[in-house]
Amino acid sequence: MVNIDYLYKPDAAKAHFTDNYFVDKELGFSVVENGTILPRKYISPGKNIGGIINNAGKSIQGSFVHRGVTIDYTPPSALVKYRPETVVYLGAVHDVWGHQISDSVKYLYFLKSLVFEREFKKCPLVYVSVVNIENVLLDSSYQNFRRLLEILEIDPDRLQQINQPTKFDKIILPDESFYYDTEKNVRQFTKEYRETIDSLKNFAIKNWMPTSSKKIYYFYGRREQIGEERLAEYFKSKGYEIVSPEKFTLDEQLNLLINCENFASTIGSTSHNSIFLRDGVQTIFIPRIAKQFNSYQSALNCVNSINAIYVDSTLSLFGSAYAGYCFIVSKQLKKFFGDKFNGYEERDFETFLRYISYSSGKGFTCSQVAKEYYNEVFEDFLEQLKCKRNMTAKYYMPANLADWRPLLTYQTHVSSKGWGSWNNEDQISNPLEQKLQIEAVKINFLIYKLYYSVYYNDNEGWSEEVTSPEMAGTTGKVKAIYGIRIRLDEAGAKKFDILYRVHKFDDTWTAWAKNGEVIYSHGVKLNAIQIKLEPKT
Repeated sequence: MVNIDYLYKPDAAKAHFTDNYFVDKELGFSVVENGTILPRKYISPGKNIGGIINNAGKSIQGSFVHRGVTIDYTPPSALVKYRPETVVYLGAVHDVWGHQISDSVKYLYFLKSLVFEREFKKCPLVYVSVVNIENVLLDSSYQNFRRLLEILEIDPDRLQQINQPTKFDKIILPDESFYYDTEKNVRQFTKEYRETIDSLKNFAIKNWMPTSSKKIYYFYGRREQIGEERLAEYFKSKGYEIVSPEKFTLDEQLNLLINCENFASTIGSTSHNSIFLRDGVQTIFIPRIAKQFNSYQSALNCVNSINAIYVDSTLSLFGSAYAGYCFIVSKQLKKFFGDKFNGYEERDFETFLRYISYSSGKGFTCSQVAKEYYNEVFEDFLEQLKCKRNMTAKYYMPANLADWRPLLTYQTHVSSKGWGSWNNEDQISNPLEQKLQIEAVKINFLIYKLYYSVYYNDNEGWSEEVTSPEMAGTTGKVKAIYGIRIRLDEAGAKKFDILYRVHKFDDTWTAWAKNGEVIYSHGVKLNAIQIKLEPKT
């Protein structure tokens, strides 16, 4: 059962949940003749070499971690080792525990099948690693996965890690028991995956020992989880024991989870441990980013019948894992526990300001999805933050504002140097003395949309108007701009005037323009821009 009533916008979230996670089909295997197993090699974000390629260099999708992350590749023949054998391929061992209990166990059921016992029992068992470690099953960081294999009665020492491109006569590739369905755009699992997880749960039940830990909050505790300690303190006040899972062995974790009656976690690697809970256990999941509910977790919720409750308690405006996550104690979270909401506490504002400082300092801009999803909640949060001006001075914020408001950032592309860093409101975009011509501009504003265009020359005129944070201008063409105009959307224009001016190669500033007025430099190149907001009374 899934309850999404405690999300900021339940109606907007419904489309992310479906009943199509379980697929009822018989699994088999395929034979890749003269195939090659490749260790992992990073190419670009989301693209890797790894897993199995056939004799034509075609990547077998899903044989690395999951479908869609590997590309076709033919390694130089001098680098390929040849083994005239038939081997059984067991996939990739991930470095993240959450992926280990989903993607890294999806082939293990095959070792319990009749066809394996009858035809392939004596074949070598091979796998690849997601990280560059010669033998991950002997590494101390992977002892929980090694123990998982032992519990499933699979000898870890029998598994061979492939560390260089290796060609085999035949590679036996089992069908995936947990996989990404590209057509339905969901993760799906079969009865074989459920049976694998049930084997681990049955082990925990058989070796059960009583504990006093009935309510558990699984604490992720990474740097990018800004404010999670605030969440943990709140759950502790509700009787939850705070558990850092990395401090426990797999046997200890399984025992904790099989004893657990209430479980909570932010969504991610820690929340995936919920598959080891008993049926019916109340489970609170806190999404880390607006409107992202993790397709892995959605599928894992259905492996066994937990009582999954999604509660929004974030303001992760930048919509990216690399920008970090912002956790607060939200009105929704207090409502779930029956607490009266009397406004946000100082710790929540401090968390948000740390998050803004961390993320904007890395050059991230607010995502449009986050703007739309958080809008009412964020506006209410900002109204309360206005009374905390003394706090904003401690962080990377515009120092001269009477009231703090949504962060305005902008950056320029200049000749020979490319894109500069993101600037906060009222900052000068480039060192004036360098006199490097501006060729393109990007502007972003956390809540409201901005529209802007640049002037090329008398022949080409104005560029097409773009929306924040898109680029106006060109790169790679060494093409200066000579003017700019900027305006807010209708909602933003009711609250702010946007002012802007440019610095020119003749060492002068133009006058300030505002709200879509044209700035034109009369043929003198621009080398800096300055933008600010003024609240309307």
